[in-house]
Amino acid sequence: MDKTGPLDDDEREDLVAYLDGEADDDTARRVEAKLSLDPAARAEADTLRRTWELLDFLPRAEPSPSFTHRTLERVQPVRSTMVRPPPRPWRRWALAAGWAAAVVAAAVGGFAGVRQVTHRSRADRDQELVRDLRIIENFRAYQRADDIDFLRELDQPDLFGDDRSGS
Repeated sequence: MDKTGPLDDDEREDLVAYLDGEADDDTARRVEAKLSLDPAARAEADTLRRTWELLDFLPRAEPSPSFTHRTLERVQPVRSTMVRPPPRPWRRWALAAGWAAAVVAAAVGGFAGVRQVTHRSRADRDQELVRDLRIIENFRAYQRADDIDFLRELDQPDLFGDDRSGS
């Protein structure tokens, strides 16, 4: 809505939404800018406002007293022709059993999968302990270290000599 002159369909739609209070913030700003700059748009907005005000003076249509009764009479034959399948009690049990089986299968599968992934042989655990034996033996001394760089400096072979040879 940035040009002046007659409104196109999109601009008129935005104007109607603005007058109804249904326009978003962006659209409302565009319409307000258009109305402030374009006298033709202001005139059309005033015409629409006056038209809607005149609609308030029209008599409101009231439904006839038999409207509800007639509507229900027409709906009744449609409702009576709808056929419901006979209830099948075994379906409810089959559905419940299927869900129960799925939950049990998921639980067993999850347990087996986690056990498979986390299961290590005793030899693997022993190898890990042997590999970390120096850390385990000197853990109390390592706790007193200020930072990791100090520990890395202690690991230099030429500082104390390399005792990794197993002696």
